[in-house]
Amino acid sequence: MDYDSPWKEFITVFFRDLIRVVLPELHKQINWRRKPRFLDNELRRISPQSETGRLYTDRLVRVWLKNGVARVIHIIVEAQSQMIEALGKRVFTYYARAWIELRTDIVCIVILADKNPNWKPDSYVRDLPGTRLEFRFHAVKLLTMDENDLIAQVRRKSPAALLLLAFRRAMEAESNLDARFEARKEIVRLMLEFGYNPDDQAHILRLLEWIMALPETLERAVEEFIEEYKREKKTTFVSRLERQAIAQGIQQGIEQGIQQGIQQGIQQGIQQGRVEALRSAVEQVVRRRFGEASLDAAHTMLVQLEELEQLTQALDLALSAESPETLLEQLRALLNDSNRSALQ
Repeated sequence: MDYDSPWKEFITVFFRDLIRVVLPELHKQINWRRKPRFLDNELRRISPQSETGRLYTDRLVRVWLKNGVARVIHIIVEAQSQMIEALGKRVFTYYARAWIELRTDIVCIVILADKNPNWKPDSYVRDLPGTRLEFRFHAVKLLTMDENDLIAQVRRKSPAALLLLAFRRAMEAESNLDARFEARKEIVRLMLEFGYNPDDQAHILRLLEWIMALPETLERAVEEFIEEYKREKKTTFVSRLERQAIAQGIQQGIEQGIQQGIQQGIQQGIQQGRVEALRSAVEQVVRRRFGEASLDAAHTMLVQLEELEQLTQALDLALSAESPETLLEQLRALLNDSNRSALQ
């Protein structure tokens, strides 16, 4: 199993909640009203070449603190699923290069996702006559995290806690396909039972397909498990196949918009493609959840929404509405708000 690959997406999508879980004192100091910035170009510059290959860290993030001034700091987050003898030195290299590049305070967080409970590097020390360097970073050992605490946070709808639990279950079931299948169902059951929002559900399910990869036959069994849950709980949860259809519709719409842009202007075409793709996604959700009759009623309102932000709100409504009547009422309110804004 390749556990390294999903970490970057996990850290990016659920960054705020991950910081809250692994370093709550830092989470409290960050001004979350300002959106964190993920610095890919700067990350490449601080990742040095080495004799053993290119060193890299998973994410470099700029955040602002809420201490009364616009104070910027940077956070380095790395996930490591294999034991590396010189990990402390490597993290210090990231820190030193980031400080030279950015000249701000820097917090280093390393998630240790290996199987050795006795391996927990958290420092790098150099000691010579007259000079001593002692560098410490925040190390989180996945294997020894308090499982009861993780599950308690899962109950409070923490996607980061749920996925950390998933990584842990994947390690435990690495060589046992049946155990991995049961672990996958356990994580999905927790997500459904505690009512995570549709956006988080979509990201979680995508990452679970990566973290706990299964043969296609067992993937279908997971899908059947979800469908059975939907029938028992009478929920309108959007399943994997439905999400794939939505994603395909969005991509097709964007590609069509780009083709139109060749003739009508690239930027205009891409923007129009995104609008049409998002409208198509909303209509697919409405059709799959509530049927053609509801789609006909919703379509007349959706075609009047021409901004990405409005259609994004419409997609959220389509995913979360408890009934077609509720959805149509909410869409009318959204359209009325849009019309009032246009008149102002």
